[in-house]
This record gives sequence, C-alpha cells and structure tokens, in this order.
Amino acid sequence: MSVIVTLRAPNIRKYFTFRPYSTMEWTLPKLVKRILPPLDGTLHKGQAGRIGIVGGSLEYTGAPYFAGISALKVGADLLHIFCSTPAASVIKSYSPELIVHPLLDQPNAIDKITPWLERLHVLVIGPGLGREIDTFTVVSQLIKLIGVKQIPLIIDADGLFLITEKPELLENFSSPVILTPNKIEFERLYNKLSTSAGLAELGKNVTILRKGQTDELLCYHSNLQWKINTGGSGRRCGGQGDILSGSIATFLHWAINSSNKIEIGVNVDKMLLLSSLSCFAAAKLVRLCNEKAFKAKGRSMLAVDMIEYIHESFQELYEN
Repeated sequence: MSVIVTLRAPNIRKYFTFRPYSTMEWTLPKLVKRILPPLDGTLHKGQAGRIGIVGGSLEYTGAPYFAGISALKVGADLLHIFCSTPAASVIKSYSPELIVHPLLDQPNAIDKITPWLERLHVLVIGPGLGREIDTFTVVSQLIKLIGVKQIPLIIDADGLFLITEKPELLENFSSPVILTPNKIEFERLYNKLSTSAGLAELGKNVTILRKGQTDELLCYHSNLQWKINTGGSGRRCGGQGDILSGSIATFLHWAINSSNKIEIGVNVDKMLLLSSLSCFAAAKLVRLCNEKAFKAKGRSMLAVDMIEYIHESFQELYEN
C-alpha cells in the first residue's frame, strides 16, 4: 500500500508518490554486494571503471581532486579530469593517480575531448567547474554529445547551476542521469521548473539525490525512492559533495556492468533501479566516512580526512 508523504513543494507531490522507505533500505545493501567486481585477478586494467570528471578552474582545484580520488579509492581503475588550463598543474600536483586534460578553455575543446569519451564508463560534470560563460558553452555542447553517446552522467555543483539555467539539455536522454543537489541547489532547480509538470520536466531517466541532514532519493518510480539519515555529522566542510559524486560514479559503472544480477521483484525501469542503487551505496559510504572522520577530528575535520576512511567504511558496509 502506497504512503503519501506531504512535502512543501506541490510539484514534488505531483511527480513523486512515496512508498515506505524501509523496504528499499533493507533490500539495497544486499544488492550492493552483488555488483562489487571480484579481486581475483580475472579483470584487466580499466574494467572496474574508467571515470571522467569535468571540472576544475582557476579558483577551484580541490573539488575535481576530491571527486576523482574518491572514485579511485572506492575502486575505479582510471580517472580522467577535464579542466581549464590554469587548474591543470595544480590538480596534477595533488596526486599522480589522476590523468589531467587541460582542455575546457582550449579552442575546439569539444573536438579534443570527444575522442576520450569512447573510453569512459561514467562522467561527472560540475566539481570545481566555475561559471564562466565560455566554459558553460563548452559543457552545454558536451552534455548534448554525452546524451547522443548514451554515457551515464552525474551532475553536481556548478553543473547543476547550468542545468537549472538550461534544463532542456537533459531532454531525450536515454542513459542514466543523476543530479546531486544540496538544499539550496534543489530549491533553485525546483523554482526554475515551476510548471505543471514540475521535476518531471527533467525526464524519466533523471534521478535526484537530494543531499542534507537526511539524504533523499527522488525519481520517477516510487518503488525506488529512499531516505538515509544514519551516519554523518554536524560538520559541513567543503568537498563532501565531491566525494559523493565521485563515489556514485564508480558504483554506477559497477551496477550497470552487473545489471543482470539486480532485481527487486517489482517491475521497474532497470536503469532507474541501478541509479537508485548507486546513489544508496555511495550515500551510505560517504555518511559513514563522515561519521568516522568526525569522531577522530571533530571540528577540525576536513574532506581529506573523510577520504582516509573510504577503505575502512567500504569493508564495514559491503565486504564484512
């Protein structure tokens, strides 16, 4: 029996009918364990994930690093960052694990980025992107190309600002799209989409992970929605959302690669199920990392401290 949850925004009520969250919260952890790639020597480099991050600007170099290194720490094999020229050397200096392409501000940027897209399993757009008009022009073209090539896409931070200004960029996407807004970003997006269709205007393949004290998954199919408020802390330092978006990217590739193992006994869109599962896996992981780092560091906790707990938290949640 469905349960209707009253929300402040009438368009959300129109678009989303909520079911009891306990069912999905009980089912999803078991499904996460099914998608983990084996560490038995049967895979070659790249099969566990080739992830692309689109972001990094003169002002913001930490965000793409946090997203990228988190994707790798969760278990992806290769990580590419497509950034503007001033950010490249700085990002490279953070870690030798990151493959950095200073292309966003180059002439014919799309022509230079396109050959790399064929190699990538999932793209994350937004961490440290900035809001330069020329950058948004390139990224708008890139999103259209990603839609044509049907590459799974996660959009965060300034990428969400672009989508709020141009929601039509997500029209006709047949591959998964995950948006990860915080409270302010969600309200900005909702106010932009103040039509009778509400958030449905974004498309049926779009999943929204609304971040906050309680993380909440919103999507077109009510059976796939959930809330999480376990773990975490009161510390709101920058970079936590970037850790989340990078983690989602790795889990999303794994989920798609293991889609034949994922069923919940209800007739739902498989790609929406995989998006919901990936967001759940990453949200649980990041919230536990936050809890552990805060216990150790308290008010001094930074995003970099959370990254140190990815392995421990992953094992505790999904491998023990």
